Amino acid sequence: MDWSLTHNSNNQPSVSSFKENKNHFLNDETNVRIPRHVNGQQMTDAERLRYLELKVNAHLNFGVHDPFFGNTAKPNLCMRSSELGEFGCQQGWEGYDGQDCAGLYDQNICLDDLPSPRTDPFESLSPQAIDNPECLVYDFGIRKQPQFGAVMARTFGCEVHAFDPSPVAMDWWNSSQAEGLRNLPNYHFHPYGAGGRDGDLTLHEYNWGQVSIIKFPHTYLVCDDDTDNAQQDGKKSKPKKHCKMKDNQQKRFNIPVKTLPTIRKELGHENRTIDVLKLDVEGSEYAFVEHMLDTQGGCPDYINQLTLEWHHMSWDERYGEGSSPNINTISTLLHSCRLQLFWKYSTWPATDKLYVDMGMNNVRYSLASYIKVPKDSGIDRSTGPLRKDSGKANVS
Repeated sequence: MDWSLTHNSNNQPSVSSFKENKNHFLNDETNVRIPRHVNGQQMTDAERLRYLELKVNAHLNFGVHDPFFGNTAKPNLCMRSSELGEFGCQQGWEGYDGQDCAGLYDQNICLDDLPSPRTDPFESLSPQAIDNPECLVYDFGIRKQPQFGAVMARTFGCEVHAFDPSPVAMDWWNSSQAEGLRNLPNYHFHPYGAGGRDGDLTLHEYNWGQVSIIKFPHTYLVCDDDTDNAQQDGKKSKPKKHCKMKDNQQKRFNIPVKTLPTIRKELGHENRTIDVLKLDVEGSEYAFVEHMLDTQGGCPDYINQLTLEWHHMSWDERYGEGSSPNINTISTLLHSCRLQLFWKYSTWPATDKLYVDMGMNNVRYSLASYIKVPKDSGIDRSTGPLRKDSGKANVS
């Protein structure tokens, strides 16, 4: 783009005006961030160009080695993984009904680098274990199902920070159901959510009493087949469709959200490693992770594991199931930071008829877990865990 062009004297912008416009163009972050390093400095032109290549080509599946990259897990990256139900799905734990814990333990994490499970998870932690925890966990998206964070706090003795601004989560935290966790010195609840910016965000009513970034149309078309009149005078005729407009009243909530760098700074964790970052935030995971990448030089080096639920994704029609432009993009960027996919759960479509009525026929969900790969071991962690002390994660 040539900003140095001159114009005639008929009241046209001067060269200085073009320079001013150029600076505004190059520095305007109103809607699109300039990628920066952790210290706030902009990436170099070469870094930004490569970063842009990774984003664009992965999203377009242009010249990539694997159009299913975001859904191709490498189980050998973790020797011992768990969905944590083996620790918390039993008498005395939150949510256990005496039979099963369906839907309460979904995220799969790697135990290789975590402390060994405590023999008695309900035994009080020592003052030293509280002041100097061996692991730090961020748990975004609780609703009233805190099982993931509860196991990490009780069984592994981690310092756990749980985040959820939804009304149902707030009611749960202030109820007798959360009394056990409120009394845990290493479990902390924060009434704000994960966002791609700091401040208040308008979220919308979602299923199961949750809030989501997804906004349904105010009106949508609903059609029904007229099967009652499909047969006349003994002759079959093709059913006619009767369509009508239907209003959708989706409640809105003004919710406080924060970005990961802001949260780490406010909690005093800027010099600490997040051993496990869990995200189940009903669609806000995209903006949250994208901000994390854009503001940390493309590679946050303080996260050992990331486990999350992807929401509302679609397929690349050229390749079909498993090839998602959105997931491929973020997985490619995470992979360049040595956060590699070691586990995924099969994708499933949305079953709510509302999505079909609105023409959102390709809405799908998935669960995925990423782990940091050591620099000196290539892509294969089977040679051993990150931690060198032999007393960690000896789970039989």
